[in-house]
Amino acid sequence: MTSSEGPDGAPAPDAPLPPPLVLADGHLHPGILFLRFLDGIRSSILPLVLGLVTGQAWLLGIAGAGFVFAMVYWFLRFITFRYTLTEDELVTRQGLVFRQERRIPVDRIQDLNFESSLLRRMTGLVVVSVETASSQGAEAKLDSLGQYAAEQLREALHTVRARHGHRVPVGEEGPQETILFRCSATELTLLGFTNNRVGAIFVGVFALWEFSNELGFGDRVVGAGSDLVDRVFSLDTPLLLVVVAAVLFLFLLGGWLLSIAASFVKFHDFTLSVREGVLQRRFGLITRHAQTLPRRKIQRVLLEQTFLRRLLHLVVVRADSAGSGMDAKEEQRSGRDIIAPVTQSRIGEGLVPWLLENLRVDGLEFQRVSAKVVGRVFAEGALGAVVLTALLWFAIGPIAFVALVLVPVAWLFGFLAYRNLGYRELDDHVALRWGILGRYRSFVPLHKVQAAQLQAGPLDRVFGLASLVVYVAGGSPTRLNYLPRDEAERLEYEIAARAAKRRFVW
Repeated sequence: MTSSEGPDGAPAPDAPLPPPLVLADGHLHPGILFLRFLDGIRSSILPLVLGLVTGQAWLLGIAGAGFVFAMVYWFLRFITFRYTLTEDELVTRQGLVFRQERRIPVDRIQDLNFESSLLRRMTGLVVVSVETASSQGAEAKLDSLGQYAAEQLREALHTVRARHGHRVPVGEEGPQETILFRCSATELTLLGFTNNRVGAIFVGVFALWEFSNELGFGDRVVGAGSDLVDRVFSLDTPLLLVVVAAVLFLFLLGGWLLSIAASFVKFHDFTLSVREGVLQRRFGLITRHAQTLPRRKIQRVLLEQTFLRRLLHLVVVRADSAGSGMDAKEEQRSGRDIIAPVTQSRIGEGLVPWLLENLRVDGLEFQRVSAKVVGRVFAEGALGAVVLTALLWFAIGPIAFVALVLVPVAWLFGFLAYRNLGYRELDDHVALRWGILGRYRSFVPLHKVQAAQLQAGPLDRVFGLASLVVYVAGGSPTRLNYLPRDEAERLEYEIAARAAKRRFVW
């Protein structure tokens, strides 16, 4: 009889597994009740005021009942919510009537984000969001933890990742945190300068006019504005031009100042560091963010240069991870994909090897494509100009021919697109480049590729062109337009075949 058999020769039952080692365990901070108390007051204030002003008792009842219901709900959530972090998984439990338990394997965690608004910072609270490769957004949200508990959870996750063997390659520091990039005040000023939110000023002016209209004196504002416009246009031509130029300059200046202020509020004290292969970003003036991203989870790196940034040799560095669960606007608002808000091109290119192992992009040569792209863009622009001229003819007559100025502009855009369009097949990555006035470079690891696709519209088929789309598990797909059809087919096959030979890693 072997040691694995029972007394009667039957296999012995497996020994019970030892309980998992608990690294962090706790509840939400009691301060969450104070925050929800303030939220409840804010939600009830409107029916409460209306009830007091109008004397309608039912409005007071709605305000009181809504406040009590909300506080009972959040109190029950507070006393039932619990989280536990072991060496293998993060477990959250909540609910009284309907119990919910969620288990997230530590190896599946893509991002761990810490956010603390001004009010939460005053009360010592932090919101912790856990994101995986799911497309559902945050897989778990711990709202809110105390600062000590949040820091304990962060350190415990670092310990778990080390035990799972996800260490940094040789040459990087081990447990010590290495600062990779800090955004200076000059760079934040340039970020605001190259953003320019003039549109926000127009929206603000329109909102003020709507507000004045609601208060009943909108007609007075319109009348005063009409009188002012009439006086301006009654000026002599030279003086009129000066006034118009001054107004335009003030709008531009206001847009720049607004953009610069927004840049400082959002990215104040932006710091990028790495610790045991995990990138950490900390930034924010009013709402403070602390976001982590395991380097091995990066799906794509994007270097962005708008027209102004290209002139100033500036670049924005972004990195996509799997399953952000956000649309493009929400991701831009949160700054979740930002690695460097803006920096010099050489510094941005120098960050790429820290994001994608063994990839150096400084001085990288891209392979140009066929000049057919010039004719393709020119044909699209010329066709649009002709259609626009025909439509405007019925409204403004011969002046509609001004729209034909789009024809040479289309040729110029086609030429610029041809100059920027290119690709490069590397050992473990594929690099794509595109743009017209700006320039954008995307670097995709082959072992992250989900699919490669060809697309071709009617004009593309006329010129023998096609678009190549490369999909990864997160972020937007990378699209390279106006490739020669045979070249696009070869690239599609090569990327898919080379990706299939590599072991896929989330």
